[in-house]
Amino acid sequence: MIRYVAYRKAVLAGMAGAVAWEAVARPLILAGVPYFDIVGTLGTLALPHASAWAWWAVGMSLHLLVGAIWGVFYAYFFWSVLPLPPMLQGLLFAFVPMPLALFIMHPQFELMHPLVQSGELPYSGLFGLSGGWREPASIAAGHLIWGAVLGLVYVRPVGYAAERLPRFIFEGRRPARPIAAARPPAEDRFMFATGVECSYPTLQGGRWRIDEMAACGHYRHWRTDLALVRDLGLRYLRYGPPLHLINPRRGQYDWAFLDDVADEMQRLGITPIMDLCHFGLPDWLENFQNPEAPYALADYARAFVRRYDWVRFYTPVNEMYVCAKLSALEGVWNEQRRDERAFVTATRHLAKASVLMMQAISTARPDAVFVNSESGEFYQPCCPDPKVRRIADFENQRRFIALDLLYARGVRDDMRGYLIENGMPPEEYAWFMQQDVGARAILGVDYYEWNEKLINANGDAQALGELFGWYVIARQYYERYERPMMHTETNRLDARDAPRWLWRQWHNVQLMRQAGVPIVGFTWYSLTDQVDWDIALRAPLGNVNPVGLFDLNRDPRLVGLTYKYLAQLFEPDLRQAPTIEAVLTDAQQQMTIEKRRRHA
Repeated sequence: MIRYVAYRKAVLAGMAGAVAWEAVARPLILAGVPYFDIVGTLGTLALPHASAWAWWAVGMSLHLLVGAIWGVFYAYFFWSVLPLPPMLQGLLFAFVPMPLALFIMHPQFELMHPLVQSGELPYSGLFGLSGGWREPASIAAGHLIWGAVLGLVYVRPVGYAAERLPRFIFEGRRPARPIAAARPPAEDRFMFATGVECSYPTLQGGRWRIDEMAACGHYRHWRTDLALVRDLGLRYLRYGPPLHLINPRRGQYDWAFLDDVADEMQRLGITPIMDLCHFGLPDWLENFQNPEAPYALADYARAFVRRYDWVRFYTPVNEMYVCAKLSALEGVWNEQRRDERAFVTATRHLAKASVLMMQAISTARPDAVFVNSESGEFYQPCCPDPKVRRIADFENQRRFIALDLLYARGVRDDMRGYLIENGMPPEEYAWFMQQDVGARAILGVDYYEWNEKLINANGDAQALGELFGWYVIARQYYERYERPMMHTETNRLDARDAPRWLWRQWHNVQLMRQAGVPIVGFTWYSLTDQVDWDIALRAPLGNVNPVGLFDLNRDPRLVGLTYKYLAQLFEPDLRQAPTIEAVLTDAQQQMTIEKRRRHA
């Protein structure tokens, strides 16, 4: 397993364990307790006839060095491997260096020691047993002290305290590397895209923030990352500016980082699909239970479009259903709630934020195009049990609520009762039904192998794997909303199988297009590997998931080369596709005709 290692934290953790060992051992030794003196052994081995302060300083330095080396070893090979609390992981790891110290290093040091060789110090024999059990027992106890402190200190190798803005070293302005003239396409047609993973939810009661752009190195390598998009022959990039860093306080915006990124995008001819809110909020807004959040996000969108008036494509809020579910129903992110009322509240606020953001952007830029990316979910009952069927039916309706509110599509009567029962005021529901923001919207449907779930006999949802596939799931969303569509996210955790998965998803898109559904884009997500993505960022473990077109060294993966070939192969044919503007116009005309027919 590849793992992100916080080297400074690992070194400090190993040293802290060594300090704790000495802090326990030295008073006992000075009190006459027969406790093994690791610092004394190391110090007098190097300076056998020096003063006590001299050999102690040298011995302690060597002890700190050894502790730091083992700390890095722990962080890379052992941390988070076992599902144990950090301190227990550290204690268990102590049993790795402990036998080496007891059976190899301790006897060897004594044999090498000048004072032992001269007879000034006694030789304790193999494993130090000639003096009884106290010496090996004290060595074991010292390692346990060290391991416990190591485990307590080396936690959360990724992320940072939510209330403290990080001081990242941005790549900043520098002479741009020469590149072939990059002219954006005259008209947007089919979009082969990738994305930069930009999640930034908070954990642990809002105290700790997971920032994927930081974990994946984008803040340092953003210029390289943008060049990689062009190297693949792609022009479209789903990109999420770090909301929590840009809008750190109410009404204040720091655009410095994004200004440089935006300039480079324009230079390279990259068309961004700007993802304005991706699973998290600035610390001052707290979480998605806050009724102020929709209005604050609308203000952010308004400020954004005024500053970057050349940007045309937007995702106001990414995966509203997933954000509400993991934040307020499964207790993973942000508010970390686990109740229906909290879920409905988060869903209401996310949907309202999307509506208000789309309205704010459209006011400043009427030709803006919105890609409303949502997770394509489906729940299959395992058996004809009425209870199981009811649960599956409910979940299959729940997945649509946020989009129903966004696109002013009335929910089923029982789902409306569910919303009202869990805190949605009837007048707010009526407000949603009176909005009209779908005219220039593309519905993005994301798909991964865990999106399809089985409701088992106990009424619990479990991952089913790819049973029906994107074609069937996305078709359900299309028939419900009748909007132009885009495959906005997919990847594969098994890098060896990723090219096969890529082709399967692409053939799903082709089949959908052949069936007459207006599909305007396809996305492999993301550009680089991601960190802790396999556990939905539930904990800051630092495990690297090989899902990118490039690894975190920015070297291409096989799926990256495959995607480049796929896009080159099909791009000439897709030049004949209708423009996105024409697709949106046609879809709106069809919806108008259908509304008239229904009311006739």
